[in-house]
Amino acid sequence: MLSLKVPTGPRHAGYRWLTSSAREFTTRLRHMADEERAYGQWHELYHEVVTTNLCTGCAACIMACPRDVLDYEHDAYHPFNTENTTPFDDCIHGQRGCDICTKACPRFRAWEIESDEALFGRARTVDEVIGIYRDIYLVRANDEKIFDAGQDGGLVSAMLIWGLENGKIDGGLTSKLSEERVWDAEPCVVTNREEVLASAGSRYTYAANPLAMKEAEKRGLKNLALVGMSCQSSINGTLSARNVNKYRRRIQLVIGLLCSKSFTYDGLTKAITQDYGIPYDDVEKVNIKGRFQMWKRSTGEEVDIPLKELHQYTREGCKLCPDFAAEHADISTGGLGQGDGWTLTIVRTERGAEWMRELQDAGWITVRPGSEDEAAVELMRKLAAKSRRRWPGELDKEEFLAPRAIPEKYMPKPKA
Repeated sequence: MLSLKVPTGPRHAGYRWLTSSAREFTTRLRHMADEERAYGQWHELYHEVVTTNLCTGCAACIMACPRDVLDYEHDAYHPFNTENTTPFDDCIHGQRGCDICTKACPRFRAWEIESDEALFGRARTVDEVIGIYRDIYLVRANDEKIFDAGQDGGLVSAMLIWGLENGKIDGGLTSKLSEERVWDAEPCVVTNREEVLASAGSRYTYAANPLAMKEAEKRGLKNLALVGMSCQSSINGTLSARNVNKYRRRIQLVIGLLCSKSFTYDGLTKAITQDYGIPYDDVEKVNIKGRFQMWKRSTGEEVDIPLKELHQYTREGCKLCPDFAAEHADISTGGLGQGDGWTLTIVRTERGAEWMRELQDAGWITVRPGSEDEAAVELMRKLAAKSRRRWPGELDKEEFLAPRAIPEKYMPKPKA
């Protein structure tokens, strides 16, 4: 189990002088605040989510922190507290009543039930293994440049560009190829067609896209779309359910990416450049469709890596994540279609449905019923059920166990 290193050094030396009576006072102060606060504070978030590896590294807590005392440890994909008046697992602002970090977190306590009820007015049934939704479609962008730049059907890029050019949003929070580490991903803000197209495509390492909110705020951008993996898109539910209104109002659309896992940068680098001997500067594009696919820039050749070989490089934060289908996004998207060039698209909210209608009416996208590719829809359900089995079964309250609810047909068969 991976956990953060205990911070040491001069910055943390100050709390060692605390007497037992002072510690008791601090504990009483925290308990008094907890009685008035439904969600605890950083202390609870750290011990219930970060150290248990329920934390996916989405950085929602850092984005929402009103005191800017949380930062991101990129190697561990975890948040940590930077203020130096308390131990590393506590927060002076939390002791005084701040609970915004726990409210924003999409893995804290009864996050799934609360998010379902906030977005859809009810909790899901056991049979709704991919979450609550309105429609499932197969979609592709009609603009050939957008289509060619996109990972599959180009829908995500089309939505961002259409939203920017028609005044629906003034920025998008997404990721791009890192300027420092070849083929790694890093959060970014996009504000025009060129930036969207430059950021298109998948990397399969992890970028905490909500971290781009700080840059958007610096630039005065007020109406934003968030594109993120399933764990990141879950903040659409927690911001609404727990009234984190500053960011709930700012985010106008959440596009979730179907995701079973991502890999550490060091691990994926070893697999590609050492185990398979392909220099990063010769990698043109990557994808996952039952295997890890690479296309060489020099020859156009496709090179495949079995996913079993990459399992050892899975990020710790993915190993307990139950959400394959981006269940709390406005629109969930992925490349599961059996035919190339179409985005499997799950429309979940009225806001998402409105965006889809407007793009289709404007002639930006072609839409087909999801029933035309039942194999892709069924594969999504199977992968969603597999991910839901990851959620730990030893949590102490029944409502915390909701992500383990799986239809009987998708339960593993007993071994003979």
